[in-house]
Formats: sequence, structure tokens, C-alpha cells
Amino acid sequence: MSIFISEEVEILSHQYIDNPFGNKKDKRIEGWLQILNELPKLTDAKVDLIDEVSVDYVSNHKGQIGELLLQLMPWRKGPFRINDTYIDSEWDSGKKWERFQQLNIDLKDKSILDVGSGNGYYAFRMLGMGADKILCLEPNLIHVSQFSAINHFIDSGNIRMVPERLEHTGIANTNFDLIFSMGLLYHQRNPEEHLMELIRLLSKKGQLILETIIAPEEYGIALEPDEGRYAAMPNVHYVHSDYECKSIFDELDLKLIAETNSVMTNHEEQRKTKWMPFKSFESALDEENKSMTVEGYPAPRRKFYILERAL
Repeated sequence: MSIFISEEVEILSHQYIDNPFGNKKDKRIEGWLQILNELPKLTDAKVDLIDEVSVDYVSNHKGQIGELLLQLMPWRKGPFRINDTYIDSEWDSGKKWERFQQLNIDLKDKSILDVGSGNGYYAFRMLGMGADKILCLEPNLIHVSQFSAINHFIDSGNIRMVPERLEHTGIANTNFDLIFSMGLLYHQRNPEEHLMELIRLLSKKGQLILETIIAPEEYGIALEPDEGRYAAMPNVHYVHSDYECKSIFDELDLKLIAETNSVMTNHEEQRKTKWMPFKSFESALDEENKSMTVEGYPAPRRKFYILERAL
């Protein structure tokens, strides 16, 4: 039997191959499993993970696949295309991926941990860039159902998803070449602890890819939203300034290898769609002043940092 990244990761992830939800309790699971079981098998499928996440095939299943996948909404990350079914997700995640690609990070033959991976869109793009094996951690079960549906068609054994938070996995003796933490830092009550947990799992020359929202410098260390709400998002504890992010990196003996400019989120990158018909970015900004959130804070600007352990 081949080992998936390491022995402990193999043991952790293997149990979710046949049942993606494991022993989780959720009244929706039965319905999701029924949908997954009704997805047709494809033959002679052509998969593209380089320019997009898509599957082309010859089939008589017109309409059936789209109707089934629509039942798994809301689709937050994407888009995905399965033949003529275009999953127009809330986020055009390709835009963030383009910003990451500008950093020219080599993914070829790398073992990767994608923490808070959502439905796996970015992990599939990592495969397209030559990554070896990818472990996705995602506690939100609806995202797990979507990943299972998409990978049903892509049929890759080099990517596995575990429906757990990092701190609940028990991973202790595995070192990954690359670790992705995108859109997580500002949700952490203890950001330094989150980063230390990731650093612990990096290989000696591994790289941490951190993507987060950046507060303007006038907020000093960080913007701390009242009642934890920022841009209509709950559980936002600290939106750090660029200066403070770099101070934390120094404190944790992390070397900044590369970074992008900060980019303001806009309605082209995030909006409600047929596949995510609920409130989205249009509800996050002040109606009279789109440079401010509904709570009165500066609108979100996001950037990437590429980090290594300082030797």
C-alpha cells in the first residue's frame, strides 16, 4: 500500500476515502451522500487543472449533473466547469490564484497542507501546477460535499480532504514542503499560535503561503472590529496592518521571502450568483461610500506573504 504523504496522514485521511464525512453528525449528510451516489461515472474525461478546474466528456447526462450539483449550494469557491455545467461560485477564486502565481512559487513534486481549504478549488489548481500530494483540512461539511462531487469527476488520488480543524487532527510527525493558510489569520483569537502550529509542520526548507486581509497603517498593530464583525463577516478578531504582520514574522523567526501588493476586493471577485444566492460582498460595503464597510471600517485589502523558517 502506498503511503499518502506520511504514515500518520495516511491513517488520518484513508478513513474518509469511502465516506467523506466519517462519523460526523449532521442531518444533511444523508442527502449529500444520496446526491454523490447519483453523480454519473464519466469515461474518457479530459481534465484541465492548469487554466481552470474543468472536466470535458461525451455523455448523455444533459442537465442531470447540473441539477445535482446545484443542490450542494452555496458554492463559495470556484468556478468549476463540468462539461456544459458552469458552477459560477460566489468568489472568482481564479483572481486570487493569479495573484499567487505572480510570486513564482515552485509546486512541482511538493507535499502540501491546505488548511481551511474550502471546497478544494485551490488544491485542484495546485495539482495543475505539479504538486505531488495535497492534504486539505476543512471542517465545514458542505464544502466537503462539494469537494467530493468535483473529485468524483476529476478522480485524483493525489488529493484528500479531512473534515477537521488542524488542532484536532493529531498530526505531529509530518513535515510538509508547502503549507497554505488563506483567509484564516483574521479569524484567529491567537494569530501567533496559529502561525506557530503551521511552522511546526513545515519541512526544514519548507514555505508557508499566508494570505490575509491587511488594515491601513493608521490602525497601528491591528484593526479590532466591534463584536467581531468586519465586512459583514463574523468572528473577525484582528485585521493586522502590514507593519504588524512583519513584526509577528520577526518574533516567530520567520523570513519573508516574497509578498504581493495589497489588492482591494471588488464586486468582480466576490458577488452573489445562482450558485450562491445569499448575501455577499454587496452587503459588506456602505451604500454611500464603497471604500468603507457597513461597520464603518476601511474596505478589505488582501495580500500574500511567502515565509520560511529563519536558519
